[in-house]
Amino acid sequence: MATAPDARSVHHRPHQPTRAGARLQAVPDPAPSDLYGPQHTEIERLIGAVRRISTDDDRAVERYWYNHRGAQRFAARGAASQVASAMGRLEAQIFARQQVWAASDNLSRDAAGDAAHALAVRDLIGETFPQQAYDELVAPWASVMGGVHPEDHADK
Repeated sequence: MATAPDARSVHHRPHQPTRAGARLQAVPDPAPSDLYGPQHTEIERLIGAVRRISTDDDRAVERYWYNHRGAQRFAARGAASQVASAMGRLEAQIFARQQVWAASDNLSRDAAGDAAHALAVRDLIGETFPQQAYDELVAPWASVMGGVHPEDHADK
């Protein structure tokens, strides 16, 4: 009697019995560029900054993020998600946002998450991703902590 396919399996094949004595092979950790995309260095730097932010800066970032919430930010998030999806980067974008958000329990982690969301598609600024949408998402973090990318022109 054949076993039913496991619905959780990507290939929907029945599990094959393993031979006794088979050796397990270590799976290497994925490269940061596979996890976060082309801006992996900047995203990892942002994660580090989220972990080290001072209490005063944390409050200032959160205050800016809260006071400037609204339809423009919602539209900017949508634009960033849409371009990530179209370019096959949605998984990397979501992972970057989650890792930044989970890096601490700071008040500013929503603002940092928005910055990571935009940073994951920063190289696509132009016809597919508007500069204005990028600026909207990084502004709360950049207004206090400085730009999230070396080419950002934010003052601290």
